[in-house]
Amino acid sequence: MAKTYWWGNWAFNKVDETLSILDVIKWGEFDSKLSGLLWLLMEQRPSLIVAAGPSWAGKSTLFHSLLDFLPPDISQVTLRGFEEDFRALEYRKPENTYLITEEISNHSYEYLWGYQVARAFQLVAKGFALGGTIHARNIKEVAHILNAMGVPAPQIAKLGVIITLQVARGRNLDSEPIRYVDMVSTFTTTEDGLVAQILAMRHLPEEKFSYPEEAALQDTLSRKFGVKYDSITKEIERRGEHISQLYKEKATREEVRKVINRIYQSRIT
Repeated sequence: MAKTYWWGNWAFNKVDETLSILDVIKWGEFDSKLSGLLWLLMEQRPSLIVAAGPSWAGKSTLFHSLLDFLPPDISQVTLRGFEEDFRALEYRKPENTYLITEEISNHSYEYLWGYQVARAFQLVAKGFALGGTIHARNIKEVAHILNAMGVPAPQIAKLGVIITLQVARGRNLDSEPIRYVDMVSTFTTTEDGLVAQILAMRHLPEEKFSYPEEAALQDTLSRKFGVKYDSITKEIERRGEHISQLYKEKATREEVRKVINRIYQSRIT
């Protein structure tokens, strides 16, 4: 999933750029229906966190594959970790920019941590979108970690999509661990503070995902993301069908990107 590289005396991981959403489906992390929902969400340029406890759960691979669903007119800007001062963003339009951090942690020079995380979320409050990964087992831990670094609850609530990955043992000692998405959720705020709203969930890798009823899902996507469609289910299915077809064709990541961009362009023209 990730390859290790050296920069000076620093070791760092770089995602295998040939891997796509189709590989994530093949590994069983989720299915084409969930990919249709995530495509629909990524169209709205949401801030995104992919979380998992172990380092080898596949967070970065999943995160980067989801970036392929962003509209082609969105500029992706990778933040520079410990060296980031955010000055270059003064010349960027927030509504057309997606900020990327490989990880929110202090494990490597290329990651964001401490005051830089709080600064990044201040930019989210100003209209930028932010995406990255974090070591957390569930959405509650995500909120606790961010809050401990000075991100207040109203800014944490700006996160659009939080995906949590779990890892289970293989069938025997020689088997690869089983990596799977167990929950996709978002934050809302109430008088009591942050509340997680579940968009998709399962408990075990062999289970199918459960989703809110269409009316409830449509209400959440409308209020949180500004999604306006007569039938959310049909829109999710339509996108899922595109992904299923690409999966059958064993498309490369470049082919996946071309199809997604062609669909976006056809709507414009």
